[in-house]
Amino acid sequence: MEHAEQTARLREGQAALRTIFLNFSRSGAAPGELAFHETSGIPLIATLYRALALAEAASGGAHISGVDWIDGVNALVALTPSRPLAAALEDAFFELMTDRELDLRDWLKPRGPGREQLEFFRGNFLTVIAALAALKALLPEHSVRLNPAARGCLGPGTVLAEAPEKILAVAALRDPFQASRSFRFVDGKFYPAKPEMRSPDKFYGFHGVRSNFREHLGQFAAGRGNVPLLVSSLPGLGKTQFSMAYSLEYPEITLILAEPEALSGQMDELIDLLKRRKHRRFAVFFDDVEPAKIDWYGFRTNVGGSAILPENMMFILASNYPFPVNILSRGREITFPVFDESRCVEMIEDFLADFGLKNVNADLAAVIASSYVEEFGQKKFTELSPRTLIRYLENYRRDAALRKRILTLSQQEMIIKPDAQIFYEFNIRSLRALYGEDYIDRLREERLKALEG
Repeated sequence: MEHAEQTARLREGQAALRTIFLNFSRSGAAPGELAFHETSGIPLIATLYRALALAEAASGGAHISGVDWIDGVNALVALTPSRPLAAALEDAFFELMTDRELDLRDWLKPRGPGREQLEFFRGNFLTVIAALAALKALLPEHSVRLNPAARGCLGPGTVLAEAPEKILAVAALRDPFQASRSFRFVDGKFYPAKPEMRSPDKFYGFHGVRSNFREHLGQFAAGRGNVPLLVSSLPGLGKTQFSMAYSLEYPEITLILAEPEALSGQMDELIDLLKRRKHRRFAVFFDDVEPAKIDWYGFRTNVGGSAILPENMMFILASNYPFPVNILSRGREITFPVFDESRCVEMIEDFLADFGLKNVNADLAAVIASSYVEEFGQKKFTELSPRTLIRYLENYRRDAALRKRILTLSQQEMIIKPDAQIFYEFNIRSLRALYGEDYIDRLREERLKALEG
């Protein structure tokens, strides 16, 4: 390759890097430095740009005082010690295409702005690859200062020279959301998570609530709406489990676990990051929300306010407290009914059916419920709730001796039923602890008025 051709390719490579990665709106770069888009490849891109500029000067016979272009090549090798530079650049390229809200699936369409834009950026990327070939051709045959890995680092090959179908397959492997179907959102980053939860087919009782979750998330998965779910109940009734499990029941949905604080401080950032993945659907779950401590401005702006929530995301907010009226008007409210003796027995009957009993015996369910309440009285559980009932039923599933004892009790003439008063007293204590005495007084007044009516 002639020096003139090398110099031209090195210069064109710099121009192509600027076209792809330069951010003209970003400030904060040091004088004389270029401001590149915020991607994980910024150090590599900036170092490559400098190496190409130094090599162009050397190829044209110029000399920059105190700097040798070999130093620039060695700096590149240091940033990609275990893989070719082209592969590392591809990572930054795919990341930036997503930031521009372009999806490589649009490339498979023969016409349209998505195809045109991607072809434009792809052409510039291949120009950068050609500049790497020129840089490699410029390397001296023998140099004690040149890193021996330089030739391999600058080796040829990029998937962006292949057919669109292959590019799409490789881009999918580079997509961080391929690593999992659930992520935690922390400090502006997404980290794969493995939340502990039961499968929806292991939920018992609360049929109406379960139906609402499944129907609402099914519609979102099918692209028929993204109205937020606002879920409230006393602790332990299943808000967290239902929200996570029914989200992940649909393969189209990726679950994002976000801290309640993100509702106040990171709402715009979270939305901006997720809307770029327009071919994915995200259920963003905020657990343990305390409505009185939240600055709702960002939520109200993006949900039913001056902005429109992108169709590929939906919010689920779970709280032990009621939501403000102006927030409830922007979503669909799901409220769990109180866990009492009737719902306890209902859950047990569902469990027994799942356990394999074709004809569930009402007396057997009642005796199991009474045994559960008895263990609560013995301080084996701190609360009467579906959460602790599930723990008891799992013990029942494992313990053959317990099952035999319960079966014997259910066959006696006198059947012990769960004490409704114990459930009532526990629920009143929970309501008082959460909402205060005034709430209990209002509840009593409402019941009295209902009786009078």
